Amino acid sequence: MAALTGTTTQTPAFTISATSASVQAGSSGPSTVTTSVSGGFNSAVGLTYSAPSGISVTFNPTSIAAPGSGSSTATVTVASGVAAGNYSITVTGTGGGLTQSTTISLTVTSAAQPAFTVSASPGSITVARRSSGSATITTSVSGGFSSAITLTASGQGSGQTVTFSPSSISSPGSGSSTMQVTVGRNASLGTRTITITAKGGGITQTTAVTLTVTR
Repeated sequence: MAALTGTTTQTPAFTISATSASVQAGSSGPSTVTTSVSGGFNSAVGLTYSAPSGISVTFNPTSIAAPGSGSSTATVTVASGVAAGNYSITVTGTGGGLTQSTTISLTVTSAAQPAFTVSASPGSITVARRSSGSATITTSVSGGFSSAITLTASGQGSGQTVTFSPSSISSPGSGSSTMQVTVGRNASLGTRTITITAKGGGITQTTAVTLTVTR
């Protein structure tokens, strides 16, 4: 009796996967969505998503062209009010009468807080009586800080005058000012620390310049 022979027919199918993403609140970040086909599947695969409130996704491209194997960049945008934590975004691929889903594991980190720094260069100056010296005061902003920053000085001794030009760094707050120290004829000799205070946007930062007065 002859042996029976036959062939196994694979069912057309596709799979979908996605890489994780880490995005700061108020910003965007990428994930890669990948599809693979089998069993003679031959169809475009359209991409859609479902996400928690405050999180949105755009796909580029929005559809994987036939036969259905390929990738799409999913740009994940997180609103500034979304709390830090872990979230799941469901990505659904539909094509050839089939539907498959995967998950983007999203980590949301806290939004950067508005801030600024202040520094002085040089950090020490030597000035003779009846003369003057200067230092450059520099401010740098981050986290969306946007405010004017005013500069004041304290710690100078009798016969020592400190002025800033300009006395305020205009909004958004990055810039520099020349601090001039004028020493009078009767100023005390020796070393003092002049503290420069920078205030703006509800934030206060300080830096210091060491002043040495000579004859």
